[in-house]
Order: sequence, then C-alpha cells, then structure tokens
Amino acid sequence: MGNILLVAVNARTIHANPALYALRQAARRRGLAELVETAEYALHTPTQYILAQIYARQPQLLAFSCYIWNIALIGSLVRDLRQLLPQTKIFLGGPEASARARHYLETLPVDAVCIGEGEESFGELVAAWARQSPEERRQGLPPVPGLLRRGAEQSYQPAPLPDLARLPFLYDEEEAAELAANNKIVYYESSRGCPFGCSFCASARQKLRERPLELVMDELPRLAQIGGQVKFIDRTFNADPRRAIAITERVLQLYRPGLSWHFEVSPFGLPRELAELWMSAPEDYLHLEIGVQSLYPPALAAVRRHGDWQQAEPLVRELIASGGCHVHLDLIAGLPADTPQGFAASFHRLHQLGADYLQFGFLKVLPGSLLAEEAGRWGLIYSEDPPYQVLATPQMDPGYLFSLHRAERAFNALYNKTKIYRPQLLALAARCGDALSLYLRAAQWLPPRGLNPAEREQLMLRLCESCGESCGSVRK
Repeated sequence: MGNILLVAVNARTIHANPALYALRQAARRRGLAELVETAEYALHTPTQYILAQIYARQPQLLAFSCYIWNIALIGSLVRDLRQLLPQTKIFLGGPEASARARHYLETLPVDAVCIGEGEESFGELVAAWARQSPEERRQGLPPVPGLLRRGAEQSYQPAPLPDLARLPFLYDEEEAAELAANNKIVYYESSRGCPFGCSFCASARQKLRERPLELVMDELPRLAQIGGQVKFIDRTFNADPRRAIAITERVLQLYRPGLSWHFEVSPFGLPRELAELWMSAPEDYLHLEIGVQSLYPPALAAVRRHGDWQQAEPLVRELIASGGCHVHLDLIAGLPADTPQGFAASFHRLHQLGADYLQFGFLKVLPGSLLAEEAGRWGLIYSEDPPYQVLATPQMDPGYLFSLHRAERAFNALYNKTKIYRPQLLALAARCGDALSLYLRAAQWLPPRGLNPAEREQLMLRLCESCGESCGSVRK
C-alpha cells in the first residue's frame, strides 16, 4: 500500500485548506484514510523547506491544491520534485488547475489534473490506487472520472457532482483539536454555486446547491467548539434569506468570547429581519463581507450584476452604525464599461459609509469565467499569468490603473490598517467631495515599502496640510 500526500500552500499561516480535509474524508468514507496524509504550508514558507519536507515523506502519489495566488510557487515545486522523485505520480486540483487543466498538463511535469469538485474523483482514485499492484502504479494513474490524465486526454469523463447531503462533516476530532490548538480559521461550506450570474465570477455557471439545513444546524455547534473564526465560504450566504435567518439565529445562540463567524453576503434584497439579527449580535461576533463591486450602472450591466443600491444603502448604513457587526465592503476597479469618473463616484460613496474595511480591489479576468470569453468584446487587456489582473480598458488606460494601485496602497495604510485617522479622512473627503483624490495625492509620498506607525502618522499630517486642513494632532 503506497502513501498519498495532499499538499496545500495557503496565503497565511492562520489559514487552513478545506479541500484537504474534504479529500481525506472522501478516502475515509471508503475505509482508506490510512493511505492519505496532508501537509499545509504558507506562501512565506521557504521553498527549500517545503521541498525537503515532501522529499522526506517519499510519497508515491502527490497532489497539490491550486489557486491563482499559489500556482507560481506550486509550479516551481512540481518542476523540482519531478527531478527529485521521478517515480512519484503528481496531480493538481483546485479552481486554478480546473480552469486551465490542459494548459497545466502541457506546461508542468504532472501526470494528471483533477477537474471540478474532487470528492468523487479522489475517492475513486484512492480506491483504484489501493487495488493496483506496484507495477501497475508505475505505469500510470488509473482511469477515474474527473481526472484528466497525461496521454489519455481523449478518454476523459467528467465526475458526477457530489451530493452535499451525503458528504460527512469536514473535520474529525483530531483535526478539530489541531485547528483549535493552532488558532486556525475554520472554513465551512453550507452551499456551493451561486444563483446569480456575475460574469467576473468563476461560480456564475454553477447552480446553487445547498447542504440540507438540518445537517448544517447539527454541525454549527461542532464548528463553534473548534473556536476562533468560522468562515462560511458560500458564495452568497443570504441567497436564501429564510435559511440565512435560521442559521444566524443558531449562531447567535452559540456566542462565546473569542468566537466569530464570517459570511459573504449580498446587500440586495436583504430583508430587515435578517439585518436586525446581524445588528443584534455582540460586538465583533459577526463579520459580514458585503459584495458591492460598483455603483456605476453601465459597469454593473456589463458584468450582469443586478441590484438596487438606492434601496440597499440605508440598511447597509444601519449595519455599519450598529457596531455589532464587522462590516467589510468590496469594490472592484477596472470593470468593463467603468470610467474614472464612475469609479471615483463609487469609491467616494462607499468610503463615506465608514465601514470597518473597504476592499479596494482590481478586476481579475478568471479563466473559465463568462468575462474571460467576453474580454475581447469589452476591449480588456489583462495579464496572461495569475492572478489575471486587468492592465487596461478602453476607458481606463494603464497609467490610470497604475495610479489606482498606488492609491490603494495609501488607502490601505491610512484607512484599513488603522482606525485612528478615519474621522479626519472622512471629514477631508466630505469637504473635497472626492475621497479617491485624497489617496491619489497621498500616494505620491509613499515609499516603495510598508510604513511603520511613525511614517504613517507623518503621511497623514502631510495629507492634512496639503488639503489646507488644520487637523491638529492625528495621534489617537
């Protein structure tokens, strides 16, 4: 019986990769959990350390979980490991590998790529691998639905989607204890797919599938016991408002200090009953990431995003003012049909809400998304390499987008990374009527590295002086 190693490279040490736990559960359901080991690292982990760790385990079957933010490092690891472990069978999975399966099969020395949701494919692969003789294993990976194998591309068959009602709880007792001991973020899916069709999203083509509510309700206390932050990775937590209300009510009953819950939510069609539940939460217990993306109608129409912000904004204001929730707003620069004036107006309006965090992001033209197919129609120029970030649009030339990147750094330094300057920033923006102009101005004084607290204070003072504002001291 050979050993199988699943590897994740997470963005930060505090993160955990739910795919690894799901795949290990898939092997456990077939009575083969002893074959599967996992290893998790972070992007800042030295590459030689990861190589040495994997080499020491001498896996016969090695898999990597691939995303746009780790694929460059994983590609480097795969090329080196192919030389160090020539007999090891290597395959890739995850959203980035799925979206460009044939590309990675052609450009990296891997034996296969798992396409789509992996529980069924991996479970079948482990079962088939366990039945093979050593000689059969050396010849190649067994044929499994969902697995695109080198040299057998024409025989590929998609795997059936897993039934969310039949999937076990993600974490066993040992894994839960390890997550708690290491203060990891705990990830959880109560649904997959999305009922909306925003063209920039990789889930736009995936119909919404929900885990039965009774299972979710049974699992919430188990998640709460692990502790730290529990992060729902559902694309839109409140896609079904009644379901979201039921889950929120149970979550509120599970309150204890040190525990928090994170939900990605839509501001559109938000019922007051649900919003009032969120507002009733103890301080910082609920974290809401609200996807706004843009307030400019032509840009919203271009990406097939619908919703009435005029109707949604008052309730979002109440959520922010209540103080019970940590409110995070998302805004995207570089959307098709957006203009500098349209983006500046969106930024100013969201900035003045005074949210706990405002994500000043940039459009990524993800492979497999509807937008990737329509990029030529909209005249989008974007990087061919991950993270596929927009470089220019007909309305926003490269120079303007580069200036926005500098403004983003200044904004993060002054607004997102500290709260002490927000009253002055909101007052300055209200006075000049254009919040974005403040950060474009501040960006010209930024060093090419991060700021320490004293440098951040000096930057704020300089910005106040340049605006003609007698701010006085900006110390806390």
